[in-house]
Amino acid sequence: MSELSVEALIEAGAHIGCRVSRWNPKMEPYIFESRNRIHVIDLRETIKGILRAKHFIREIVAGGADVLFVGTKQQLRAEVTRAHTETGMHYVDDRWIGGTLTNYEVIGSRIHYLDDMEKKESEGWLANLTKKEGSRFIREKRKVFRNLHGIREMFRLPGALVVMDPRTEINAVREARRMGIPVIAVVDTDGDPDLCDVVIPANDDAIRSVALILDHMIEAVNEGKLMRAERGTSAPSRQAETVIRRDGSAPVPRPRSSSRRGPPRPGIRAVNRAVEVQAIPEAAPAAEGEHVTANPEGSGDAPVTSPDQN
Repeated sequence: MSELSVEALIEAGAHIGCRVSRWNPKMEPYIFESRNRIHVIDLRETIKGILRAKHFIREIVAGGADVLFVGTKQQLRAEVTRAHTETGMHYVDDRWIGGTLTNYEVIGSRIHYLDDMEKKESEGWLANLTKKEGSRFIREKRKVFRNLHGIREMFRLPGALVVMDPRTEINAVREARRMGIPVIAVVDTDGDPDLCDVVIPANDDAIRSVALILDHMIEAVNEGKLMRAERGTSAPSRQAETVIRRDGSAPVPRPRSSSRRGPPRPGIRAVNRAVEVQAIPEAAPAAEGEHVTANPEGSGDAPVTSPDQN
């Protein structure tokens, strides 16, 4: 388990933002200063965001709901897959299929289609096809599997989304907001924090930065599972949810709110009030007598603090 401290975040490069010319003014409360024309993220705000996210995820999972990890950037796919491996939660690491949350019935039918293709392949159905037809079948199965393998066991809407870079995953964020699903996001200085319910300001390109944050999200999910077992909490009732049916039968319709953005997302203000941040160290992102150097593109992975040279 990675240590949650300013020093650990600096070593992971979490404090390196984007170039000053690319910033989103809404991120100003999360910025410590700018050096070498690159914004430096206030890591005290990063720690606050991680603590809020951990508290919220723990309660969501303890209540019986699931978490969906979303990160389709090529360098982050391995970390998102690791989060699934260590928690058993759903994930999207290749491509967000439009309608994954808002058009749930069609996604269910595609998962049923994938199951049917795998069943045919296991029964030797390919032996009856020509070489060209068999190749077409294999390509189609590989494509459907690549798009749906992370959510094929997701039989109900998730309780929360954990998103790496809401700018890249804007379609996932919009669908979650429309369905009233809380969004926890790692937001760089070029992102829009208003789209997210719990903001974790940090470098969303550096692998080590995202890996460190995901370590704490994984810990929160596993703690929530233990709390679920202790409370004897069962899965939420499916009467008010859209259920994916493997047999292709009609799903139970999920009631929509009259609001375009769906029902209000519960618990966010309570999370902000409940999380105590008294233990957050007061150290600045860089100690006195040091200066920050960064990769020109603002996406480096290496430690970025070095002593001043007089």
